[in-house]
Amino acid sequence: MASARRAPDGFLVISAAISVFVAALIIYPLGWVIFDVLFADWRFDSAPFVALSQESGLGALLLNTIIAIGAASAVALVIGSTFAWLSERTDVGMPFLGKMLPVIPLLIPPIAGAIGWVLLAAPRAGFLNSWLSSLASLVGFGQVGPLLNIFSWPGLIFVYVIYLTPHVYLSVAAGLRNLDPSLEEAARMSGARPLTILRDVTLPAVAPAVVSGGVLALITGFALFSVPVIVGGQGGIEVLSVRIVHSMIASYPPKTGVALLLGMAIVVLIGSSWMLQRAILRAGRFATIGGRGMRSAKVKLGAWRWPARIVMTSYLLISSVLPLAALAIVSVQPFWTANISFQHLTFKHYAALFSSNSFASTGLRNSVLLGVAGATLGMLIAAVISFYIARNRGSRLAGLIDAATKLPAAVSHLVIGIAFISAFAGAPFHLHGTLAILLMAYLVLYIPQASLTASAALAQVGKELVEASLIAGASTASTFMRVTLPLMMSGLTAGWTMLFVLTAGDITASAMLAGNRNPVAGFVILDLWTNGSFPPLAAFAMILTALLSTVVIVTMAWTWRRL
Repeated sequence: MASARRAPDGFLVISAAISVFVAALIIYPLGWVIFDVLFADWRFDSAPFVALSQESGLGALLLNTIIAIGAASAVALVIGSTFAWLSERTDVGMPFLGKMLPVIPLLIPPIAGAIGWVLLAAPRAGFLNSWLSSLASLVGFGQVGPLLNIFSWPGLIFVYVIYLTPHVYLSVAAGLRNLDPSLEEAARMSGARPLTILRDVTLPAVAPAVVSGGVLALITGFALFSVPVIVGGQGGIEVLSVRIVHSMIASYPPKTGVALLLGMAIVVLIGSSWMLQRAILRAGRFATIGGRGMRSAKVKLGAWRWPARIVMTSYLLISSVLPLAALAIVSVQPFWTANISFQHLTFKHYAALFSSNSFASTGLRNSVLLGVAGATLGMLIAAVISFYIARNRGSRLAGLIDAATKLPAAVSHLVIGIAFISAFAGAPFHLHGTLAILLMAYLVLYIPQASLTASAALAQVGKELVEASLIAGASTASTFMRVTLPLMMSGLTAGWTMLFVLTAGDITASAMLAGNRNPVAGFVILDLWTNGSFPPLAAFAMILTALLSTVVIVTMAWTWRRL
């Protein structure tokens, strides 16, 4: 008599359905726009390839992209990992400030932060250059030229690093918090020095989180448009994201085919990093969350404690305080000038944002709503997908779903925006200008970051805990909700924070999908930037930063209370 077939697990079936739906939401609009570009009358069209071959400076464009984002990601990986170790594993003695320092730049929208540094370090009108010139004259050096130039290679990489470091920090810090400290304690008891423990025990143990942080930095770097277009554009440094956007909005008709083909170069660059992460996670040679719940003793920095504090505080000053101060000053000036006159300071720009510019308050409200909804749905979906892939490793469907969730990282946000307009704006969906199309687009845009964070959090959940729950008779759904999800919560909360800030401050896709009927913060900022309204832009950026800061501080405080 043949044995009865085992009934399929209901939770895994639902997880598979959710995963397939998300994959379809990613693939359908991209496939639609690719087919529309590369095929004419159901026949292959070579015109986009001919147009690409006629583009100037492609070699320099690719080299600029690799140098700028590669160098910035490497520096961000070192800074973010170091700050994570100092905050989580040493007695640096700044429990709240130390954990908030590296993520504060996330609270400033990239376009506002880039403009803040333009206000500070522009060769002619920058505040820092003006103040340094005055200081040089005061001490007897006479009139000196601009000492800083943000429109340069160092300036571009510097601003990139500011916005890539938080992604590394959030991933590595979550990995360190989840790390079973028994290995570190054993090494410490055997007499190993702190740096030896860090090099030989801690870093290998949190390799998934470190690699995920590096990949997140690369993904974010390739997706950023506002930083290179503002900082690099003035310095004659063009990268792929800028050329892709210009191919769409600065050309008539839009060069959609050229933009899509240029996006394939990003596919190759991101794909190699993604394959490295998968190889490390599959190897499984790292520590996981154990069942004993012991805490690691803090590494005593000794004489290095105050230098570490100074470095971390200096990072806060350079990355956040200075650009925010520049924005704050300009927001109360009648117009941007390096000469500050207290008699002419005014708050009229703040009042105007909510009176004559009525869409500003609507944009803020919509951005917060979409940020909360997008971050919550994004991390829950990413957790379910990661769990499904882990339980079905080796399955062709799981592999395809995993690849699909990484795909948006390799495509310009503007391309995804156009794809969503093409696929969902008209019949039969008719979602043009609605919050629904924005929410779906944000989920697709940031599912790579969510899935990378969720997979790193899941990788550190000990398999023995899941197996013990299943052997004890708990269902897969119960195991996921009561065992896996709580142990992933630290990493998921870090990912939620990142997704909220990215969604609420998105600009590139928002410029395509939002409008006067349903504006969002990114649309408002871009409108003010296009009109050259620096004081109103600075005022709006300050309000948005305050809102983002409040949400992030609350979520991080909740996370720390649970530890």
